[in-house]
Formats: sequence, C-alpha cells, structure tokens
Amino acid sequence: MARRTNQYFLFVFLFFMLGSTILGLLLINFLALPSDLANIILQFLVFIPMLVIYVKTEKVSVKECFSLRPLNWKNALLCLGIAYCALPFISMIVVLTSPLQPNLVEQAMGELNDSSLFSMLFVIAVQPAVFEELLFRGAALHGYRSLGAKKALLMSALMFAMLHMNLQQALYAFLLGAIFAFMVQRTGSIFASMLPHFLINALNCVAATAQTPQQGVVEELSFTQELLSTGLQCLIFLPFLALLMYLFLRRNPAPAPALPADTDTPKEKIFTASFWIIVAIFIFFGVLPNLYWN
Repeated sequence: MARRTNQYFLFVFLFFMLGSTILGLLLINFLALPSDLANIILQFLVFIPMLVIYVKTEKVSVKECFSLRPLNWKNALLCLGIAYCALPFISMIVVLTSPLQPNLVEQAMGELNDSSLFSMLFVIAVQPAVFEELLFRGAALHGYRSLGAKKALLMSALMFAMLHMNLQQALYAFLLGAIFAFMVQRTGSIFASMLPHFLINALNCVAATAQTPQQGVVEELSFTQELLSTGLQCLIFLPFLALLMYLFLRRNPAPAPALPADTDTPKEKIFTASFWIIVAIFIFFGVLPNLYWN
C-alpha cells in the first residue's frame, strides 16, 4: 500500500508542477481571465482530479478515505486554539531560515494585494484548507495507514511539506502537517485539520491586507532583534499550547479507528524509487533554486 501511495504522490507532484503551470497559462494568457478568478478555477482543476483519481484507483469509500465525520464544538475550539498558539513557533522557523531565504509567503501575499479580501480569503484560506486537507490528511493518511498511525502521520506531513516546494515553508508545513494529522487521527474527523488550516491562512491573509506602508518599519529589525522578539512570543504561548494539548489528549485518548495501531507486521518498504524521485524533485526545483537566487 505504501508503495502505491508513493507512486500516487509522485503523480501528484508532477501533475501539480506541470498541470498548474499549463492551466495557469491557459486561464490567464489564453482565456484572459482575471487573476482572482483564474486562481480560484486553477485550484479546482488541479486538486479535484487528483482526489478523484485516488478514490477511483484505490476503490475506497469517500467517507472513510477523507474522514468525513462531524467534529463536536469542544474539539473544534481546541483544534483552533492549538493552531493559534502554534503561530509563534511558525514565525520562529521563518526567522531562523530568513538568512537563507526571504519570506516567500509575504511575497506571495504582496502579489495578491490588488485582490479583494474575499478573493484572497477564498484562494489562500478556504480552498487550501479544503483541498490540501482532503489530499494530505485524507488520501495520504489513508494510503499510508498500513505503516501504522505514527509512520502514516510522518509520511503525510512529509509529503505536505515537500509539495510547498521551498525549504522555509516545508519546515513549518511539516510541523503543522504533523499536528493536523495527529488531530485527525485522534478525532476521526477531517474538520479537525480543516478549521485550524483555514484559521492560520486567514490570519496571514488579513494581516497582509491590513498592513500599511508605515508598518514596513518592522522589516528594519535586525536578525537578533527578530529572533529575541519571536522567542519571547514562543515562551508566552508555550504554556497555553501545552494546556490545550493536554485538554485535547484528555478528550481524545484513543487513535481514530480508521488508522490501526502500529504493529511489527506487515513491514512495508517506505523509501521506494517513487519516494526518492519526489525528494529529488523537491531538492532540485524547490530548495536549490531559491537558495541560489537568494
């Protein structure tokens, strides 16, 4: 099962890279659609076929594959709180990697500044929260489930990280991907990851649109100042994060039934040829070019 899932995600990477480029050129240059509308349509055209292909090839139940179960309001609040308290730690990763690579998320937000807040929220927060979670906390967790819950969590987080195609985002995407996968495993609901994913992206989106030119002075902070400031935020938020995680674990003590407990058998080979091709794609197209240009 893991071998087939690696092959599937190799297809996902290739389709994402080639398909999004070709479709983007078609929508914007050939059909002359506004960039807002083109971005919205593009995500539908890229993600939906990949999700349908997984369900059809694996012949699985949509409900079971994507963990389409309700999430009670207490778990929803806990998941949102955990995601919010994790934000300073994401910022710390951005600060630590800033000497190697500029903040690509801020650059991407800047390119969408002419868009309306609604369009930005839909493209940056709503669609990724739905499509990426269905793909990684749905298909990936399902595909790697035969490895056991822990390895399935790590593999889904790794694929999620590498698909971001740059080192900076990959590092914190792996952290978030692991947290999201853990919450889905414990609650058995995909909404346990969709809601916090939306929250994090929406907050970044709102912050980008609310920023004024005068606020650009924060960019003049030295690396040491940014490191100390972000480190202080991490220390402040750490007790709250620990408390929320404790409450979450008390409410959700057992793994979701869709993912079996880790066992010694069967032992599947994780690092197949498809896996190493994905890693090579990530390094040569996602990491090295950004480091070189910086």
